[in-house]
Amino acid sequence: MKQHFQQIDILKGLAIIAVLLLHSLSREQLVGSYAVFHIWQAVPVFMVLMGLNLGMSYGSKTLHFDQLYTPHYFQKKALRIIFPLLLIYIIALVAGYVSEQVYAREVYTLGWKNLIGVLPVSGKGNYFITLLLQSLIVLPLIGYTFHRWPIRTSIVLVLLEIIFQLTAYHINYFEEDRSLYDAALFRYFSAIALGLWLSLLITNPFQKKNSLLLLLAGIASGIYLYFHQYQDISLPYIRPEWQSQLFLTFPYATLLIYLVILAFPQQSDHVVLRLMANIGKASYHVFLVQVLYFGLVRDDSDIILNLAICLLAGQLFFLLDSYLSKKISH
Repeated sequence: MKQHFQQIDILKGLAIIAVLLLHSLSREQLVGSYAVFHIWQAVPVFMVLMGLNLGMSYGSKTLHFDQLYTPHYFQKKALRIIFPLLLIYIIALVAGYVSEQVYAREVYTLGWKNLIGVLPVSGKGNYFITLLLQSLIVLPLIGYTFHRWPIRTSIVLVLLEIIFQLTAYHINYFEEDRSLYDAALFRYFSAIALGLWLSLLITNPFQKKNSLLLLLAGIASGIYLYFHQYQDISLPYIRPEWQSQLFLTFPYATLLIYLVILAFPQQSDHVVLRLMANIGKASYHVFLVQVLYFGLVRDDSDIILNLAICLLAGQLFFLLDSYLSKKISH
């Protein structure tokens, strides 16, 4: 049976708060606060956690291929991922109409990309929804192959990411519209692979050799991040937009996750840890709300207001979705 680690919920809570800060602070503030080592790690942390949860879900099972894409799997994912997304679509349509009537300002982002996760009123970070939708199809296959051939699967994932990056560099379409590049799950294949290996490490804590390897890889990754961000070191033949989030940097995010898991207990009733874990459980809903929020507001410079509205509204949205999902499932 899959173990529950409260640290994972805490990490999700910290990561979604980092997302809100990332979308509220100016680039100058982020660079000046060395955010590349903390706030800017929010999405890599989420992607490594995606692999970690996948590994923990599949690690104790012996699955056959025909057990991957079952009606039960799609029903579960529809309730967890698709249903709240449809709810926020409806809310965005209504909120966009009200906003246009009140402020006489066009806010709708309607088009074919609404079919792949772009909200009708789209704000910062919307690409992550499209990433998540791709993961519904790809992750079961990755988990299945890793469970049988972990090394070969990891090598293939890393190579596919590198091949995609090298190919994307030569695709002119990304110069005009980089949204599909931003939302390509290929960019995070090595992060998912690292999360899968981390699931083995935390469920078998006496692997000292692997712990040391992760430490060294994380330190090397952090050194690259420093030179890339503050010494203008860039890689050839890879698009410049996301060179702080690729196969060379994800070991740093993985090390952060591992250190948090070691630092905090697996379960705790401490009020702060429980609060952060509750935020983490609602992190997907908070994220959906913040995409809509940043698509609506004209002035997003008030950090405290952004945090308060998005966290509170996200929690309320989570409760609403939980109530409706239970009604539907029954």
